[in-house]
Amino acid sequence: MRYVTRYRIYPNKETEQRLFSAFNRCTYVRNWCLDHKIFKDSILPKLKQEHPELKEVHSKVLQNVVQQIGQNLTGLKKAKEIGRKVGKLRNKRVHSIIYEQSGFKINGDLLSLSKIGDIPIVISRPIIGKIKQISVKHNKTHKWFVSVISETSDKPTKTNGTQCVGIDLNLDTFSTDTDGKVVDNPRKLRTSEKRLRRTQRKMSRKVKGSRNRRKQRLILAKSHERVKNQRDDFLHKWSRYYVDNYDHIAMEDLNIGNMVSQHLHGLNKSIYDAGWRRARYFITYKAESAGKYVYFVNPAYTSQDCFMCGTRVPKTLADHTHSCPECGYTAPRDFNAAQNILKRACVGLDTPELTLVEIGTSALVQTSVSSSR
Repeated sequence: MRYVTRYRIYPNKETEQRLFSAFNRCTYVRNWCLDHKIFKDSILPKLKQEHPELKEVHSKVLQNVVQQIGQNLTGLKKAKEIGRKVGKLRNKRVHSIIYEQSGFKINGDLLSLSKIGDIPIVISRPIIGKIKQISVKHNKTHKWFVSVISETSDKPTKTNGTQCVGIDLNLDTFSTDTDGKVVDNPRKLRTSEKRLRRTQRKMSRKVKGSRNRRKQRLILAKSHERVKNQRDDFLHKWSRYYVDNYDHIAMEDLNIGNMVSQHLHGLNKSIYDAGWRRARYFITYKAESAGKYVYFVNPAYTSQDCFMCGTRVPKTLADHTHSCPECGYTAPRDFNAAQNILKRACVGLDTPELTLVEIGTSALVQTSVSSSR
């Protein structure tokens, strides 16, 4: 099992300056490799002879910088092979460094980094297993974080439980499941738009390059960070609820990129605000750690097909109720979609199709998620 845990660190000004120097030297190595089209870390000894200041950065850190370029190029090549439109790697600044296998040590509330020094760290959660890698990052709001990657030899025990649920993600609410649970959409970006617009306008009035503009940019970055943290907090609690209470979870395999490119009546901002892709990521990794199962099904016509008889009943986004003219089955649109999602997952697993009674027809309950991460 691999675990990734993030902690806040608090370097003093002297240590912070050494970290920034390491970022600058990693930036030079990265951009030099791109300019000269050399992507092997065997070039590093020669670079260190030409630029002795590179010796002030731990060797594993520089090796990782070069290796990441190769990994990025491989990823772009694979994306191009499957027909995706890809660009090319460009020169940019490095805002993080990675120590792998060696060069670091965590002792109590101190993080020791080779060529950097000791940095106070807040261990908010215990580190599980043996530490394999750490990544030190400086974000736009001038906060320092370290991500600790650790491993254990244990493997999650796969569940033998039979608790199943189908989840339909939507914009009116956030989700509706086959047990009738409806989770409200918090719309964190929408509720913060007025404050964000005001902060953005203030920054646009500042003189470019001035100290006041830099101060306002920091205020704006903190406002966006607050929205992101609120959204992540909600999604963590939402995904934790389903992983803790169900053994088999079925969801739609939504292609967010295609949905946004269709320009659905100005819904792009709402789609991004909902954070569906992040919700999928959270629920997937939590389920893997707990030995639970997550299934992603084809989303086509889940809202239009009747769960009882399969008749396709066309609907617009304004239609919130499914009413089948063939069998007379009537249910909220999202509830019918959740039932279809679970049924498709069961058919994909070669299990008998579930009846309406087996899936559940409990009354819809408006609720908000409040469980822990």
